[in-house]
Amino acid sequence: MSRSVHTRPRRILSGRRVRAPYEPRGRSDLNAAHALGRGMKELGLPCRPALSASSLDSSLPLPRLRAQDPGRGRIHPAARADILAVLEFFGAEVTYGLRSIELARSRGDAVDGLLLGRLLVPGRIVLYDQPSSPWWLPGRLSAQQLERLEAAGAEVEPARCGGTRVTWPGETLKEFMLLDVLLHEIGHHILQHHKGKRRERTARTRDHEAYATAFAERYRLRYLEGRSASR
Repeated sequence: MSRSVHTRPRRILSGRRVRAPYEPRGRSDLNAAHALGRGMKELGLPCRPALSASSLDSSLPLPRLRAQDPGRGRIHPAARADILAVLEFFGAEVTYGLRSIELARSRGDAVDGLLLGRLLVPGRIVLYDQPSSPWWLPGRLSAQQLERLEAAGAEVEPARCGGTRVTWPGETLKEFMLLDVLLHEIGHHILQHHKGKRRERTARTRDHEAYATAFAERYRLRYLEGRSASR
């Protein structure tokens, strides 16, 4: 069965759409360019080679990055340059449809003391400032939260006051914000954007979270493997 432009995988379609979002979908179709080249060759006419897929994926624009100063006694663990490095590594496959990524001050609606990031559709990701290590969180963390923080390298222990103490050695907090929180919110964005929904949630909360978590785990491994290979 032949594949149309509309059904091409995101990894192929995204580069062209990020570069020229308002261009007709068939304008950069390489199949049409190759067919034209074959026809000109049969007629004995010179023709230039069609653009390759790799040449179409270079110098792609990135979403706008905004940074608000953190609140008093708080920090942005991942700076703009760190976010750019992650986005440039993955390219249009993850940035397609993203309008902005913002470093913002935390709000007063944190659940269990954790407010990390969120997706505001369409295409706006907000990463909130965090306390410097160690964190002092009220109450006990859920099993899911505990597993998530410890997998990111945090040292979690109960505090005498009945709360929870979370210590982040080295650069583990920065990597947690980049390779867990940021990628998790990008996973939410991709699920929304792929379905063509602008405001309506495309899946149940449980399914949305499962997709975003699986996406973050898969792409975190890709990033870490790529970074190790480049050293």
